[in-house]
Amino acid sequence: MEILTNEELLKDKLNPCRELCPILLDIFFWKKEYYPYALAGFVTFVFGTLWYWDPSVITAVSILGLIITLADFFLPTLSKSILSDERWSSEKDKKFSIFVNRIAYFSVQVWNFRIQLEDWKKEKPNQYAGITVISLLFLAWIGNAVNNLFLVYLVFLFMSLLPGLLHRRILQKFIGMFALAVGNAFGIKRKSK
Repeated sequence: MEILTNEELLKDKLNPCRELCPILLDIFFWKKEYYPYALAGFVTFVFGTLWYWDPSVITAVSILGLIITLADFFLPTLSKSILSDERWSSEKDKKFSIFVNRIAYFSVQVWNFRIQLEDWKKEKPNQYAGITVISLLFLAWIGNAVNNLFLVYLVFLFMSLLPGLLHRRILQKFIGMFALAVGNAFGIKRKSK
């Protein structure tokens, strides 16, 4: 697995589409108030279309591969022709750097989580096995109880909204409120600073 921590290497890989990266950064960080609704609407439209057409798995994977291939071919060309280098500014370059930095940061977090799981498996194999088995059984139960397409829709919706939720600290606020409620329910007192 290639870890994308080298920002210069990542900038080189994203350079053909660099005009689109500042736009994507604005959309995923919700620079305008309607961006989260547009993201949710787009994800809902895509999954609604999948639900309506009900393609087989092979057809869905083939169409996804076709879309990715066409985007890989046309986006750099479109980016160069529509958004020329004349309009490239220091602000866009800063946004491009932030976009690359966020991708590298996420890649490092995923890599660190994987390493942490491997260390946990070596240090406490019984806990690791027990929690993994219980988690997978719970996920199997959820997967059996709820429509799979709906579950994938919820995951995609959450992942598309996650950058904005983190950027605006909405997720941290709700996790803090949840932790406080659980602490109050179990009678755990908060440490004063």
